[in-house]
Amino acid sequence: MKKILSTTAIAGSLCLLGTSVFAQFSGPYAGVSVSAAGFSTQASKTNSNTGSTGSGEGPVGATFPLAALDIGYSFAAGKGVSVALGATYTPLKADFDGRTNDTNTETGGSGTRTNTTNKFEVKNSYSIYLAPSFEINKDAAVIAKVHYTEADVSATNVTTQPGDLKGYGGSLGLRVMLTKDAFMQVEAAYTKYDTVTATQVSTGSSNTPSSPPTAATSTRTFTAKDPAIAEGRITIGTKF
Repeated sequence: MKKILSTTAIAGSLCLLGTSVFAQFSGPYAGVSVSAAGFSTQASKTNSNTGSTGSGEGPVGATFPLAALDIGYSFAAGKGVSVALGATYTPLKADFDGRTNDTNTETGGSGTRTNTTNKFEVKNSYSIYLAPSFEINKDAAVIAKVHYTEADVSATNVTTQPGDLKGYGGSLGLRVMLTKDAFMQVEAAYTKYDTVTATQVSTGSSNTPSSPPTAATSTRTFTAKDPAIAEGRITIGTKF
């Protein structure tokens, strides 16, 4: 009888341990994250008027901090495995300024175009993600995440606005329970976006000695090819 009771007690303890593991990483959660982010793209500017200067291209890079809000719900998907569905919203915005419209002189003439400054603004970034986690012990789990993301983009002094940033990415990280409900998560994330373009149409004058001034229209196309962001992210949150 003692052996039966002992065996039952051990089995019960193992079941409780398994339940606590599932409980640690199941249910709704919310958190706040901070990131060190690095942005890169291959930028180019082309001009439809072959008689004008001002075309060019080159890499663009920047590093900056980000803060975001994260919410989700995690489901138990087997022993030691859970799957989370969630969303991340970044309320901050980033501005990029540059003198991208050079003064141009038409071939054989003296007409010029006025310098203007183009300002590109990225804001309201959000992601939706699927994140399976694999528990190491009752307090820690490895997390792999895949996500889809979008952000609003606008620009000044352009004729055709760029489209929204849309992209896909993933991350790999570790979640550790600090208390019964509070957790900390560290992860490395990468997002690659689709190419975005904007155009600017301007009209100047072309003047040659043998003819009166005539209008010359030039269309500049600004392109950010394959923009991408790499992040080192820390999230502090709680499950409910």
